Amino acid sequence: MRPYALKAGEGWIFDYVGVDFVVKAGEIGRGRTMAVVEYTTRRGEEPPEHVHTTEDEIFYVLQGSATFRCGDQAFDVEETGSVFLPRGIPHTYEIRGDGDVRLLMLTAPANEDASGGWGGFVTDIETGGTLRSAPDGPS
Repeated sequence: MRPYALKAGEGWIFDYVGVDFVVKAGEIGRGRTMAVVEYTTRRGEEPPEHVHTTEDEIFYVLQGSATFRCGDQAFDVEETGSVFLPRGIPHTYEIRGDGDVRLLMLTAPANEDASGGWGGFVTDIETGGTLRSAPDGPS
């Protein structure tokens, strides 16, 4: 791995399930221990309730607001707020309001062996999405 810097809006941009995900740091690769993705979403694009068995997630709300549900708990998160969603618990979110919501999502593997990536949600984006653009430099 080598260090790199990305400008605003720059990253590996994948169209996945109709949403453009900007991968700032992916899961696939030797020694990866976290992934970072930025994306903009709106009402009607929320994911169904689901479970991640391989990673914990943190969402940081850059713009807008959403209600995150994790198990039997609900968290109203406004702009510049964040929520931690541990692996193994069903979760989803609902957009509040009619405007766009911009999210920064960080994932970290649940296991200690991330030598080739850990096959989580960001891997799904990287392998199942359509790469629309990529910055110069390392991935």
